[in-house]
Order: sequence, then C-alpha cells, then structure tokens
Amino acid sequence: MNPNDIIITGIPRSGTTLTCHLLNKLPGVVALHEPMRPSDYYGLSQDEILAAIGQFFNAQRDTILKNGTAASKSASGSVPDNSLGNIDERTGERERTINGRSIVVNKPLEKDFKLAIKHPSMFTALLELLSVHFSCFAIIRNPLSVLLSWNSVTFPVSKGLAPAAEAFDRSIEATLRREENIYARQLLLLDWYFSKYKYILTQQRVLKYEDIIATGGKALAPVIDRAVHLNESLSSKNANKIYNRDHIDLYADLLLNYKGSYFDFYSKNDIIKLF
Repeated sequence: MNPNDIIITGIPRSGTTLTCHLLNKLPGVVALHEPMRPSDYYGLSQDEILAAIGQFFNAQRDTILKNGTAASKSASGSVPDNSLGNIDERTGERERTINGRSIVVNKPLEKDFKLAIKHPSMFTALLELLSVHFSCFAIIRNPLSVLLSWNSVTFPVSKGLAPAAEAFDRSIEATLRREENIYARQLLLLDWYFSKYKYILTQQRVLKYEDIIATGGKALAPVIDRAVHLNESLSSKNANKIYNRDHIDLYADLLLNYKGSYFDFYSKNDIIKLF
C-alpha cells in the first residue's frame, strides 16, 4: 500500500470531521470526510476490501490531480469543522452543515501527495485488517462528552447502534441487538470503539480531541508532521450548552461504574470534573 494513504477513524462525534478540516489547511495534504459508501464493501472478502480501498485512494488521487475535485461530504465545497451546528429552534434538532458530496481542492500538490480518508464506524470495524496495510489513526474524546453528543443528534448512535460498524463486525452487531436498554447499548458501543483502539493501535496513533483543541491542531503531528505549524483558534465543545443536562448524572454514573476500555485513555477524574 502507498505510505501516503492515511486512514483516519475514531468515535463518532469525537472530532474526526474537525481533524479533516484541520489537515486540509496543510500544504500538500488532502483529507476526505466519509467519501465512501460502506454498502459497496458489504460481503467482500478481506483481500477484496483491501484492494477496493487501495483503488479508491488511487482514484481520488487521480481525480484531485486532474480535476481539482474529490468525493467527500462537504459544506459549500469544503470539509467543515463540524458536520452539525446548533439546535434549530423551530425543529428542536441540530442543524446539519453538510450539503454536498464533493470538495474543491485548490492547492499545489505533488503527484504522490498525502491523502487522508476518514470513516469512523466502518474503519473502526476493519481496523485490525487496515492497520497492517495502512497508516491508521483514531480520534477519541472524553467518554461523557461523547455520550452527551450522541444524544444531541438523530444519528443511529443516539439509539446505541452503528450500522456501518455492525455490517463488518458481526460480534458487536449481536451484542447490541441483545441489549434492549438504550443507555446500556450506548455504553457497550462506546466501549467497543475504545477497545478497538486500545488493542490494535499504538498509543501514539490514538489522538485525543482535547489535545487537538489545546494545541490549536499541533497534536495532529503524528498524522502529518507539518501539523506542528498549525496554530488555529479552537474551543472545546466538551461542555456544550446544548447537551441535555438531565443526562449528565445518568451517563456519568454509567461510565464510572463500568470497567470500560475508555479508562485506559481517560481517568475517572476526567469524567467527574467535566461539568
């Protein structure tokens, strides 16, 4: 595989879109936000999946060089820093910032430029396979903030489900489908993401949202070394005012009383002091 093909995964609502947004600010780098359709890969063997992903990288690199465009979820032709905005007062739901399926790439690029593609659930489910053949990185975030964010969206994770992960990892599908309680199901799913990163990736390849924010993006240097020059003005959304305050104690208790893999990355104090 091409060493300039980079896999970005992470927990949904942990800052993976922000990561792509920041990487696109760097010279000689393009980062794509969920450009693939997971259903195109259902039923394929591991060798077929690897080949298809490699071909996808090659096709996008060619299209970018020839046409200056690439497949990617986008907002007005670029990858936004967040796929969702604040709550729409009329509907009570968070506003979607995504309104397109392609981005415009207008920067000088070498023939074999660095190309990053992010898919949180699909790539997490395939991480053991992908990590052998690609440079893989995962973005994580305070587990309490993740659960609160999940409950502020209408995505499947708000119900403790992740179809793009379940299609490639039948064990997590079975685990989730057996659990009827939505809160327990969300906790099981959250721990599944953290356990994948704990057992498959080295510590240097698991990047914290909090560190990305605190360093203005410099914490992304393990992905692209030139990220050390980033100095963006970023603010943490960990204690976002739009989160349902009634859920804070509920989720904090669940997290603190469960022996989850997230404790390999965050302490109990990290959870307690958040609010």
